[in-house]
Amino acid sequence: MDEPQDAEHPDTGYTGEDTGEDPRTRHTTGKPGEHPETRHATGHPEARHSAAHLPDRTSAFFSALLNEQFVLESARNATVSESGTRASIYLTTLSSSLVAFGFLADTPFAVVFLAAVLPIVFLLGVFTYVRLVETSLEDVAALAALQQIRRYHRRLLPGAERYFPMPVRGHAPNEMLDIGGTASWRRVFSTLSSAIGAVNSMVAGAGVVALVVRFAPVPVSVGVGVAAVLVLFVLHGLYQERRYAALPRIVRAARAAAEPPVTD
Repeated sequence: MDEPQDAEHPDTGYTGEDTGEDPRTRHTTGKPGEHPETRHATGHPEARHSAAHLPDRTSAFFSALLNEQFVLESARNATVSESGTRASIYLTTLSSSLVAFGFLADTPFAVVFLAAVLPIVFLLGVFTYVRLVETSLEDVAALAALQQIRRYHRRLLPGAERYFPMPVRGHAPNEMLDIGGTASWRRVFSTLSSAIGAVNSMVAGAGVVALVVRFAPVPVSVGVGVAAVLVLFVLHGLYQERRYAALPRIVRAARAAAEPPVTD
């Protein structure tokens, strides 16, 4: 004898009606106006509602805070590793190209080689520079989040700030501890990205000299090449300074978006 379609299954609470829901879950509603709570057939809350059922939410928050600190430290290590790898790739490509050019310098193929290699190396340098600026910003943003966690630790007990030193106001954005640095636009030119930008500007200047020397005297060609190097180096610095100047506003906007709205 066929089983009635509306009979309830004892193990899942499924009534046989096609409601589009997972038959292994059931809904229980609390007080009027509250969000319905979805529970699994085993009686455990779903993952998205599990925070409200933690027995000790304070300890859970502290554990999550420590885990977030570990994630942020790993993210900083990843940015440093990626920056070193990308800079190494660019410098290896450049040095290999120079060695190859040394073997071809006295041959008719030298000009053709430069015309083919210099644009490629220059473009690789631009891509490397942009990514190095981004990884540097990612490192600074992760450091800002870490400092926020450390400020929380400083308030755990009276006198706790002694064990969590913080840099004073006006420090450089990439300083976790106070080392006497100041926030200045001149520090832009001491970063790894600026070093790659300087080398890449010289590569572009050499290409300009090789191009102009075919139509102008050598002193004029060298002067044009030096001017190209200076202009490109300044443009690299302005780009990086602009990105760094916008970072605090972006971090503040992200924190404001993460804060719960204030209700009356």
